[in-house]
Amino acid sequence: MATDPLQGGPTPSQNPGADPVKVLAPTQPGSPPADDHDVSGPPSPATIKRGYEEDVYDAKTILSVPLLVILFFVLAFGTVTVLFSIYSKPGVDPDAHPQAKARNQAGVTERLGRIGRGKEVDQPRLDQADRLDTRHNPFSITSNKLKDGNSRHVHPEDLIPSKEGTRELYDTARGTPLDKTLALDNAALKAMFQSSAPPLPDEASRHVPSGANAGRGAEGSLVTLPKAPEAKQPEPKKAPEPIPPPKPKEEKK
Repeated sequence: MATDPLQGGPTPSQNPGADPVKVLAPTQPGSPPADDHDVSGPPSPATIKRGYEEDVYDAKTILSVPLLVILFFVLAFGTVTVLFSIYSKPGVDPDAHPQAKARNQAGVTERLGRIGRGKEVDQPRLDQADRLDTRHNPFSITSNKLKDGNSRHVHPEDLIPSKEGTRELYDTARGTPLDKTLALDNAALKAMFQSSAPPLPDEASRHVPSGANAGRGAEGSLVTLPKAPEAKQPEPKKAPEPIPPPKPKEEKK
């Protein structure tokens, strides 16, 4: 006969006369049902004596999970490092020029020092390309900038002329300063900034589309179209000349 797993007696379906509520009701301490997490059979004597199942966990199982994660991480990192150290070494080019090879081994700071006005590469350096102080750690990208040899970062507000930011524009030794130039009238400005192109009438320069007004004349531009070439009249055809009659052949004697 099958027994009830909770009470150890017959199941309610096999004992119709038994009270199902009483059969399924909890029992008094000292006679607990079988432990579902333990081995099959009745609970251990210690559990019966205690009167309840002890809620414990296995510390070894919980601690083994992070330890295994760390172990597999070390194994994976070590394997990848070994493989990269073996297969990622650049090959030696036997045709490489020794001076070019030594030149390419220079650091970024040394290479940027070759760029500048009057230097090996005579051109301004790109923004954000700064030379760093790599004396202590040549591979660090967070090193401090060198005090000399770096381009000054220009912001939009720095482009506004002022006596503090653009002193050369207000230097009287170089010519008329900017503040006095802006105070001149149109006649004086035209005399100061003369153009080598032939002068155009004011009306033509305003209304005729040109490169000076981006191809659009002011106040309704007037385009002067070039004159079309005159069509030449076809010459009258001459009558064909008449064909002369053939000469008679002379008889041989």
